[in-house]
Formats: sequence, C-alpha cells, structure tokens
Amino acid sequence: GLKSGTLYTASGSSSNILLAGAVSQSHLWHSRLGHMSEKGMKVLKSRGLLHELKSVDVGLCEQCVLGKQKRVSFITTGRAPKTEKLELVHTDLWGPAPVTSLGGSMYYMTFVDDCTRKVWVYFLKRKSEAFDTFRRWRALVEKETGLEVKCLRSDNGGEYNSEAIKEYCVDHGIQMQKT
Repeated sequence: GLKSGTLYTASGSSSNILLAGAVSQSHLWHSRLGHMSEKGMKVLKSRGLLHELKSVDVGLCEQCVLGKQKRVSFITTGRAPKTEKLELVHTDLWGPAPVTSLGGSMYYMTFVDDCTRKVWVYFLKRKSEAFDTFRRWRALVEKETGLEVKCLRSDNGGEYNSEAIKEYCVDHGIQMQKT
C-alpha cells in the first residue's frame, strides 16, 4: 500500500483486506501452537478455543516444510571396520585442559578398538606419561583378551613420534599408522 506518515493505506476491496488479516492471524496461532496442523487448529476452533480466528487457513509454512525434510546419510567411504579385536586401535591424546581436574589431570588419552568400538580413557597429569600409559593399556588388553595389538593408528601428535614408542612398536610387532 501507500505510506501516509507512519501508516500504510491498503488498496483493494475490504473483503480482501479482512481475508489477509484472517490468514495472518491463522499463521500467528499456528506458530504459537508449536506449528500445529491445520486440522488440529480447526478442532480447537470448533471447541471454541480459538474464538479470535474467523477462519483457519495456515497456508504454506516455511518452518514446517524445513522441519519435515529428511536427512541424507553420509556417503560411505567403503572402509569396513576390522573383523578381529585389537587388529586396529585408534588412539589420541587431548590436552592440556584449561582447568585441572580434581585428581590433578590436564590430559586424557583414548584407545578405541576398530572392531568392537570399545573405548578406554586414561587421565594423565603430564603429556610425558603417554608412552607409559600406552604400555600399561597394551599389557592389560592383551592379558584380558589373549590377543595382540596389531596396528596403532594415531594423529601426527608428538607423543606418537618419539623414538621410544616407535622402537617399542617395532619390538612388539605393532604396525604404526598416522592419519
């Protein structure tokens, strides 16, 4: 419409203007009622609970359309998980934490078995404890399962690049992989 001061003058017949107001009220109540269906709103109106509305006509609601969209699954890379326990173990070291834990730890180290997806988490006070933590974890899981760790996959973090851990893995037949 045309602006006159701070008001807009609507052009057209009065029945069209009333209809536009009714539709926007329907949409307003549709939003207020958590995007209720038009059918549900008509039931509420028939019971006298939406007496403010002259008619119920929600029309197209963009939020409802977006909410009904389906997620498309990620494209699989074709990499199947390993079929034997401890065949491939993913590991990472996180830290330092901005706040020290109650036990005084600032780091944590994770081990994830690719086959079973079992996760082990160890809390460390210093990054330098990573190698000893790996050795203790390896001894524990190999004793528990009767199997040997075959491959250790890590990021390129310094805790996995030391000569000590490389030599240890070679001595124990553990292949090291970097991501």
